[in-house]
Amino acid sequence: MPEEILAIIIISIVSGSFLAFSSMILNHRRKMKGSQTSDNSMTTSELESMMRKAVDDATAPLRSTVEDLELEVARMQRASRQLPEHDASTRISLDEQDEVLDVEPVRASRRDRS
Repeated sequence: MPEEILAIIIISIVSGSFLAFSSMILNHRRKMKGSQTSDNSMTTSELESMMRKAVDDATAPLRSTVEDLELEVARMQRASRQLPEHDASTRISLDEQDEVLDVEPVRASRRDRS
């Protein structure tokens, strides 16, 4: 075999090995950088779901309190419709100069109306 062909084969083997080795190193570095950024980053949908859960957890007590208050207002409205209306003439008008005295409640005696 001529020496020129042998030199070409050796040079091609050495350069091919060098290219393959450097390619493997570059691929490894890309994978390491890619794994570092993907571990620390999150997708938009993951962030949205985390925020939605945090808001739901924070507002759950408020939501239940508002629902309780709405029920109480509805009960009070029903109760106010059931109360008899008072005649305006039976109300006591108090002027600024009138003095209001503390009066103990009068105990009503039970009478049978038949």
